[in-house]
Amino acid sequence: MPLLPDKSELHKIGYFSKLHGFRGELTATLDTGDIHDYEGLETIYLEMKGQLVPYFIGLLEYKTNSTAKVKLDGVDDEAAAKALVKSSIYIRKTDMSSSDSDRAALHAIEGYTVHDSVHGNIGIIIRIEEHSNNPLMVVLYDKKEILLPLNSAFFNEINDEQREVNITAPEGLIDFYLNS
Repeated sequence: MPLLPDKSELHKIGYFSKLHGFRGELTATLDTGDIHDYEGLETIYLEMKGQLVPYFIGLLEYKTNSTAKVKLDGVDDEAAAKALVKSSIYIRKTDMSSSDSDRAALHAIEGYTVHDSVHGNIGIIIRIEEHSNNPLMVVLYDKKEILLPLNSAFFNEINDEQREVNITAPEGLIDFYLNS
């Protein structure tokens, strides 16, 4: 088995949602831009009872855009597979596709405070919504959600140390949400 990486070196890509048959196969639900980017993946790490456990992939067969049938080496019966259902699946960050690396970077600012050059502190980024070519950050301000495009032209600075994003929103956009 490979050396166990530190959890900071891993990326959560999904979880095992259910059994797939009775021979130790599982259905993995994956959060990825393109599930086919992982066809050559050999090793995953499962989080079970707070511990990371490495597994070699014996079979990876895609079912939908977000699910795959997975057979892990050493998991050969229903009982062994059942113990893995609901386990989080991690991969090394170095194994991530470039599109998933970009998506992860977008989501890294969730929880940051947003400061606009005109309105000052407008709230905290509660989530990133990925809409085709126009991702949005959803900022919670006084029980209202403000949707702002994730466009580099509006960003002045991202301060990871202070967990802040400084922007200059398009004129009238924030007022639209505050006055509605």
